[in-house]
Amino acid sequence: MPSVRNFSLVKQERLTEDVFQMDLKTTESLSEYQPGRFVMVEIPNGLQQLRRPLAIAAVDLLTGCISLIYRVVGQGTEQLAKLVVGAKVNLLGALGNGFNIQNFQVGDQVLLVGGGTGLPPLMYLAQTLAQQGCLVTTMVGFRTKSQIFGTQVFAQAGQLQLTTDDGSAGKLGNVGTLLNAWKMNNCRHVFACGPLGLLKAVQQRFASQSVPVDLSLESRMGCGMGACAGCMVSVNGGTLNQHICQEGPIFSAAEVQL
Repeated sequence: MPSVRNFSLVKQERLTEDVFQMDLKTTESLSEYQPGRFVMVEIPNGLQQLRRPLAIAAVDLLTGCISLIYRVVGQGTEQLAKLVVGAKVNLLGALGNGFNIQNFQVGDQVLLVGGGTGLPPLMYLAQTLAQQGCLVTTMVGFRTKSQIFGTQVFAQAGQLQLTTDDGSAGKLGNVGTLLNAWKMNNCRHVFACGPLGLLKAVQQRFASQSVPVDLSLESRMGCGMGACAGCMVSVNGGTLNQHICQEGPIFSAAEVQL
């Protein structure tokens, strides 16, 4: 069974108009909080029965802190944004399969592609890959300059390519613009997380290539443990349904049906 534990809120930061980051501290082990996994966050004050799934954006083993990034889209996340330092936050997890990067080696070239609230799991992944000595290239897309967050993490981990729909920062266009211009250069693996359109663009871009591609899927979740069947996705040519929360959220682009 996944763990259920209380963390202490040590920092709440507004990254954009509607995107926040909260840093949570514990005295217990953080070994299960691996890149690509997620937690189910209990909404405070008992106003919402269902927890909210949030990807892990960073882990600091020295301080015992994890970072969660979320967008305020309703009453539940509004309550999270109102929390102040010292508040207790109850987490279920870590959950999900996470990114399989154990066998990556120094010098391996890896491409990350993301946008919007799909960036947090890639932020943690980029930091981890850089620590392993991989050569990381990240492509990120936003609608406009005011929505940008997390880019400093990717720039520190390797090469960053940025695009905005209106051209207010980086290149004019979307992530598809960057993908079309990108050269393969012996890439070992591609990882992507973001809106459905972005995932489809990545899936199509590499459909005829031999490089493996993993997609981190986002979904509304009721339980996060595979009991409610509220986050199903088809794989193996549509012959099998799997839970995003349990068998995922990471799926091979060659198998998942988007």
